Amino acid sequence: MHRSRASATRFPVSRRPRVVRASVGAALVDLTLLLVLGPVLGLVGTAAAVGPVLQVPYAGITVVVGLALLLSVACVVGAYRTRVGWLGWTLVAVGVLLALLASLWPLLATADAAVDSARDVWPWISRLLRDVT
Repeated sequence: MHRSRASATRFPVSRRPRVVRASVGAALVDLTLLLVLGPVLGLVGTAAAVGPVLQVPYAGITVVVGLALLLSVACVVGAYRTRVGWLGWTLVAVGVLLALLASLWPLLATADAAVDSARDVWPWISRLLRDVT
């Protein structure tokens, strides 16, 4: 029986697209973390330097970012493990979106904390104006 050229190679033909999907997914997740999460955490750290004026929810940020990044890595691994092309690329897209959401969550949580502290400032200002007048 005649062997085809594809079966005579060292790696099966169906494995290469899986590696490509996983590599693209891992690279996009890494770039998202580097280019989005890094600056966002720098901004949140700067906001936290204000001290007692702004209460940054560190625990919530850590839990959400950690879980989203674990799910993102699981999606990239799932993209490697599956043999179905469209499912693998869908998992790569979901993994990148999860990494993007995980990167933006600290910004949203800090903004919510800033709005809460601003709500606490207005009654103090109105009380101060009432006492002065």
